Amino acid sequence: MFKLYRFLSFIAIPLIFFNICWRIIQKKEDKQRYKERFGKSSVQIPQNKIIWIHAASVGEFKSSHIIIETYYKKYSILVTTTTKSAAEYASKYYAGKIIHQYAPFDVDIWVKRFIKYWKPQLVLWIESDLWPNTLSAIKKNKIQSLLINARISPQSFNRWKRIANNYNELLKTFSNVFAQSREDLKRLQSLSNKKIEFIGNLKLANVVDTKNFPVLSKKSNLSIMLASSHKGEEEKLIPLIKKLYVKYPSTLFYIAPRHPERSSSIEKIFYHKKLKCAKNSNLKNNNSRVIIVDSFGNLASYFHKSDIVFLGGSLSKSGGHNPIEPARYNCAIISGNHVFNWQNIYDEMVKEQACYIINNLEKLEDLLEKLINDEDILEKSKQNALNFAQKKFFDEEKLIDIINSNLIKNA
Repeated sequence: MFKLYRFLSFIAIPLIFFNICWRIIQKKEDKQRYKERFGKSSVQIPQNKIIWIHAASVGEFKSSHIIIETYYKKYSILVTTTTKSAAEYASKYYAGKIIHQYAPFDVDIWVKRFIKYWKPQLVLWIESDLWPNTLSAIKKNKIQSLLINARISPQSFNRWKRIANNYNELLKTFSNVFAQSREDLKRLQSLSNKKIEFIGNLKLANVVDTKNFPVLSKKSNLSIMLASSHKGEEEKLIPLIKKLYVKYPSTLFYIAPRHPERSSSIEKIFYHKKLKCAKNSNLKNNNSRVIIVDSFGNLASYFHKSDIVFLGGSLSKSGGHNPIEPARYNCAIISGNHVFNWQNIYDEMVKEQACYIINNLEKLEDLLEKLINDEDILEKSKQNALNFAQKKFFDEEKLIDIINSNLIKNA
């Protein structure tokens, strides 16, 4: 199958070039750096030995924080991503600590060019974005590699079951594989005879740092946040937001879409529904009670000032989002029932009364009314969430030990 994949990826080169041009026109691709997608570096190779971290998007990138902080002083950290938003995140938060490059398309000649230039000592692959040509080239060059926070959704699992041998071959390219959850561990083990371990969820390893928060400190006004919302969810929730907006005139509302580039279209929807709002990038002399977060990297500061957080991606079948991050900021946590990406965490939180799961908007309205009007229930919900979030969810020491042992093997 992989020989066929290699052949198909090669004959698809003209289509890839066309796709790049189209994405540049749509401003989804960086026209100054598009050659990186063909394995051509835009920067000089560093003198230090290189640890290459592949993190497809912002979420995976953020989860690699502890690895970057542990090794950037001794090694050159090369981080590859596939999205402009992740590149912007790298520039904003990791300038001087890492080298960022767009990942090459998974075409043999471009991958070989990339690896020949960078010659990484170790490769750390984050989550599920497995590319056969790239992984094969890493193995052929005898470079140690780790798959960290590996996950496979139930839908992907059902597809891979039909060709489990091929998935097994992909996993065998890694020296170590660590599953994101115990459910992922079971699914991965049923597809492969490779040794797979569970040491916790890397996304839950990051430590909250409140020292660098902007002026968004907690205020006396009660604040409700819609976090990481997906397309269509804002429209579903606007009638409820409008009702609460009128009924509770001191309450503040923060809308943080999963993709901030949608903020302008969300703003238009709110105005169409005659609900005054403003983007956080344009708050000067604006006293709006509905704020749309239109830039990356601000979620933590808005969690910090929110009392109640409804996590998006859970009304649509997108799998939900990480509830631990807002819980760490002493927020009451609410989610819809489509949370399969984080099912095990939500199940544990519900058992400990650390979050609420609702399956329709009527129940959401009832719950919000209760939290707004009963301060004791609100404070207990916030404290339960915070207590749960302070548990240890990831064995950082074991990961660092294994990374060190693999670095020694490649020395």
